[in-house]
Amino acid sequence: MCKRVYLTAKEAEKEMQEARKSDGFTGKMETDYIARMIKDAKRNSMVGDKLQLVVNPIYIHIPEWQRRLKLAKAYTIGNSYNKYKWDVPKVLFYKGKLWVIDGQHRIYGAFKANMDSVVIEIMECSLEEAIDLFINQTKDRSGMQPMDIYKAAIAGHKADYIALQETCHKHNVAVKGDEDISNVVGTLTSISDGISLIRTNPELFNSMLSLLGKLEWNGYADSYNGKAYTAKIIRALKMVYAYFDGRTEEMEDALLEHCKGTEFFVENVIDKTQAQIFDYLSGIVRYEMESPLTQKKRNKKTKTTKVSAM
Repeated sequence: MCKRVYLTAKEAEKEMQEARKSDGFTGKMETDYIARMIKDAKRNSMVGDKLQLVVNPIYIHIPEWQRRLKLAKAYTIGNSYNKYKWDVPKVLFYKGKLWVIDGQHRIYGAFKANMDSVVIEIMECSLEEAIDLFINQTKDRSGMQPMDIYKAAIAGHKADYIALQETCHKHNVAVKGDEDISNVVGTLTSISDGISLIRTNPELFNSMLSLLGKLEWNGYADSYNGKAYTAKIIRALKMVYAYFDGRTEEMEDALLEHCKGTEFFVENVIDKTQAQIFDYLSGIVRYEMESPLTQKKRNKKTKTTKVSAM
């Protein structure tokens, strides 16, 4: 049996909520108690312009958009908790409840170690401002990943991340970090590349996803799901589009004629480097464009179009 390394924020919150239910600390009981605690703290627990108080870690919720918990790290913190070593977790007071913004490993670790009190700093701001703090942390002890930023940015209604999600979903492509998305052709794992394209050239990103869908490179979902939407594929394809700028329709036609299907992808693309993929695909397109047979097909197509128009 494999030992779990990570726990999603959703799973951690579910576990802690079960503990709250067992203690009867839910609903109006919770919101009334937290409201009184905040009110009392404002009278007695202000440290300069900061509001700090001591609470049971079970009172603190973990929002679904938080990053995954590293279990070993959380357990280590909980079992050797040192208030002088660890910074005070930042917790948002929002809709009557307490939500951890910075310090979820410390909160969950303290909960698992059955601690009955931790010092926290209360944030009184909007959810969007709290998410900004989470996204822009400069001293992130747990290594902020693009997937973590993506989930938080979606919850914070960040326009570029919403556009990334909408563009991908339009092409039945999930984004790494999406949950409960069905009937997808693949998963975009290079979030940073997707965001860069959304910000600089959304039309190109839309065209690339459309082409990848038509190429059907992600056919064997169980074995190759996401492989057609990794950084090296996205970047190589971006280079191909740039190389054939002004002739992109011909380029797309050539790739669709000669490079379609998962078998082609597995046999000819998946194991190549980004540079090799560009050389290989651009070579196929150049050969097709320069072929006399292709020129005859173009002439025939042009003549047919003119006759139809008469």
